[in-house]
Amino acid sequence: MTDVLRRPPRLFTIPPSAPFLPTLTDALLDGRLIEGFAPGHDPLALASATIFLPTRRAGRLLAEALTARMPGGVTLLPRIVPLGDVDEDALAFAESFTGPPRAVPPTTRRLALANLVAAWRRALRADDGRVAVAAGPGAELALADALGKLIDEMAAQEVPWSRFDTLVPGEHDAYWDMALDFLKVARDFWPALLAERGEVDASVRRDTLIAAEAARLASLPDAGPVIAAGSTGSMPATGRLLATVARLPRGCVVLPGLDTHLDERSWAALGDEEAPAASHPQFGLALLLERHMRVPRTSVVSLAEPAPYGREALLSEALRPVATTEAWASLDERLPGPAIDAAFAGLSLIEAEDQREEALSIAVALREVLETPGATGALITPDRDLARRVAAELLRFGVAIDDSAGEPLSESVPGRFARLVADACAEGFAPVPLTALLRHTLARFGLAADELDAAADALELMVLRGPRPAAGPDGLRAAVEGFDPAQHHRSDPRAALDEGARAHAATLAAQLAAALGPLAALGGGTHPFATLLAAHRAAIEAAWSGPDGGTLTEEAALADLAGAFEAMAEGAGLAPAMTLADYAAALPLLLADRPVRPPLVVGARLRIFGPLEARMVHADRAVLAGLVEQTWPSTVRTDPWLSRPMRAALGLEAPERRIGLSAHDFVQACGAPELILSRPRKMGGAPTVPSRFLQRLAAVSGPERWAAALARGDRFRRLAGLIETAPRVKPIERPQPAPDLALRPTRLSVTEIETWLRDPYTIYARHVLRLVPLDGFDEEPGAAERGSAIHEALGAFARDFPEALPTDAEAVLRDYGRRAFAPLEAFPAEYALWWARFERLVPRVLAWERGRRPQARRVFAEIGGRLPLAGGRFTLTGRADRIEQLRAGGLAIVDFKTGVVPSAKQVAAGYSPQLPLEAAMAAEGGFRDVPAEDAAGLVYVRLGVTEVKETSGVEKDTTATLLAQETRARLEQLIAAFENPSVGYASLARPMFRGRFGDYDHLARVKEWSTAGEGDE
Repeated sequence: MTDVLRRPPRLFTIPPSAPFLPTLTDALLDGRLIEGFAPGHDPLALASATIFLPTRRAGRLLAEALTARMPGGVTLLPRIVPLGDVDEDALAFAESFTGPPRAVPPTTRRLALANLVAAWRRALRADDGRVAVAAGPGAELALADALGKLIDEMAAQEVPWSRFDTLVPGEHDAYWDMALDFLKVARDFWPALLAERGEVDASVRRDTLIAAEAARLASLPDAGPVIAAGSTGSMPATGRLLATVARLPRGCVVLPGLDTHLDERSWAALGDEEAPAASHPQFGLALLLERHMRVPRTSVVSLAEPAPYGREALLSEALRPVATTEAWASLDERLPGPAIDAAFAGLSLIEAEDQREEALSIAVALREVLETPGATGALITPDRDLARRVAAELLRFGVAIDDSAGEPLSESVPGRFARLVADACAEGFAPVPLTALLRHTLARFGLAADELDAAADALELMVLRGPRPAAGPDGLRAAVEGFDPAQHHRSDPRAALDEGARAHAATLAAQLAAALGPLAALGGGTHPFATLLAAHRAAIEAAWSGPDGGTLTEEAALADLAGAFEAMAEGAGLAPAMTLADYAAALPLLLADRPVRPPLVVGARLRIFGPLEARMVHADRAVLAGLVEQTWPSTVRTDPWLSRPMRAALGLEAPERRIGLSAHDFVQACGAPELILSRPRKMGGAPTVPSRFLQRLAAVSGPERWAAALARGDRFRRLAGLIETAPRVKPIERPQPAPDLALRPTRLSVTEIETWLRDPYTIYARHVLRLVPLDGFDEEPGAAERGSAIHEALGAFARDFPEALPTDAEAVLRDYGRRAFAPLEAFPAEYALWWARFERLVPRVLAWERGRRPQARRVFAEIGGRLPLAGGRFTLTGRADRIEQLRAGGLAIVDFKTGVVPSAKQVAAGYSPQLPLEAAMAAEGGFRDVPAEDAAGLVYVRLGVTEVKETSGVEKDTTATLLAQETRARLEQLIAAFENPSVGYASLARPMFRGRFGDYDHLARVKEWSTAGEGDE
């Protein structure tokens, strides 16, 4: 073993512009990697080799490349081991080796560490009544993940827990001292718990396995060929394995993209482990050569020459260490203009306005690749949201891109189904999550698909639209059983009155109670995580079960979900107790770290890669997207457990080390013949900062070359814009349908006359098309309900006391108000506010009453009336708030307003005709029990929060009687006009306010024709 370690290492590199896997494959098969091993014509010889690669996906792609290179496409493949996801089965241990204990499952560790964080928060609260740490399951899981990451970092970088004792309390901010106290508790708790369970952290197990494999290889110098390729050895255990492999008699290491152009002074500067050096793309390789290989950079042999367009020298200059950037002043001496021109010849730059335009432009660029037979394209980005956007945009071309990263389980179809089940129960069967659950493709609730659709429609119309039913399954069933169509006239009357639909809704409510009731019953207080998990799993199974059974696709999808639940069940005993609401909030986080991957598409020409995966793949056109600060490279986030000085004192790597890895991945991905760099100018409406990689590249390229690259990238933006550009069409005109006279309404109320004047289309939609607006989901009672309650209370009070007020008027009016406001008690917050306002209103209303009652002989309240017009062909109806028979003669028509009061000028112009028409109706005895007399006054009473104010609806130069006659005459003219078959019901003929939108404006397409100039008033 000692002799092996004394051998000089056998090291190779492949420049970024050379395709990594094809070059590696050719060198392996041609005998350039291992002396005396050239299996290119022997399909059996490859089986004796072992190849270490960074990822499983790289292994699959190498297997494809080897098979394609062998004669006849048939061979026995070598043993391919992924270092990033190594397991015991993948390593060929000696028989005497006994593996380490099993790794603690990731979900179990998350739950246990979250429980530890929750206990810490409780202890802080009990200690001094303050909690300096964010609360809630999301925050606790985030802190648990950060703690797990710290544990893994310490294991990978071989930093012992004992070093926490070297940190001196009081030298840091109070929060860091508090965090340090917690870490010392975690130092004792976590290893003890793992020892009790007979487990170790996955990172510890991985490093133990890698170390054992290194020892095994060193002890077997005559073993078969061993190649490690594509790894930078960023972890000490991996670095030692690479050093061992490189020194084996039949071993070698192939490094990805070693920079052979960087001058020696700059290369030497990478030995400084401070933050500026750590952010350099070659920092990891420099440490690997210095610490583990102990050889100079010149000992590494390149397996291929850079391509003619190679950008290696340009990128080396652009990303050189900060300490030597003054060398840019002499750039022309090292990198002449023609070399930069060649590097930029195949480079394009897309600067999109936003993420949407960026995704569509990238989709266009990738779709264009398919126009060239055999060409390949790749999207390389760390932004998974952008990757999903591009995949969705490609579907408009009918192209499915291979994205083996998949999607988080929480965002998959079964994951969303599980979340909706939890949300519906946690929110007490609230209409919005319950409706979303009922419409989900996996929902069945024991019913056939057509039965469920019919029942969900009925349940929605009956109780889910409008005010929310009482919480829980009992509240839902009670709402269905107590449904009264007469009180729900705003819902579709045909569906509401159908007995079959009501029976369907009752059946569905019972099924929902049976399926979700046990989980919903846990809504109060905290419960063990295992209890919530078991109830949730049972609810999912009950919600999915149905007479039709599930499809194979659904069962396969639910199998992923079942695996997640089994993982959570395994660690449920270590999880913190929580409420059902907290469980529902934590569920997306618990499911998000489990990817749902589609099958690998063999031979795919378009693929999506993460930066690490892209290190070893080649594409004819590569799109590097999301090149903004905080995305690529990602933000150097502050560790919530350790400050930067504390990390340095412990010996942990600087956070900028991750920037160096991102920089290396960027350089590797820039080796494609056609390279497209892309970034959005705005994200979420806020301007972005270009990636530092772009800024440095622009600095060394010069403004002319950069502008030319932008011009080439703008071609994709223009093509994307053409896709989005709709053909020119003639704007529609203002609609004014003219139905047959037999279909036109012959009966309207006085309040609808104003609508008829201002927006005839609404009358058409309501009375000709008979369209009734539906209530929204989970609508809280608004001003209309409050106004109705006040009108009902004042009307009942005046009706029962028409001539004189009672002696205890305030108490009596409050009693009437309690009865009127009783239906609103189901909404405690609104009821408390509105009832308090009504109580303040009572004395003001009575003061107004005492001022008016002496003028009135009798008061008539909330009384209905009718008036035949146009020779009996039309009937005007109305319900007056109040009519007073005055002692001086005549009638006063009174209208209570809780909102805007029309001005006398608007009434005189005929745009607010309600009171004049009621006066005309009263003059002809249209109101029962009200004597037929002319109106002596039209009065609006504003029931404000601070005052009750009375205003006249009659201007000084006219009288109420004359105004009533004029308004009636105008109405007769309006009726006659609409009896003409050619007169249509125009949309927004005389709107009171510009920008006002009503219930039917979307049908009239107001936003379309009004923006074309038709709507200017």
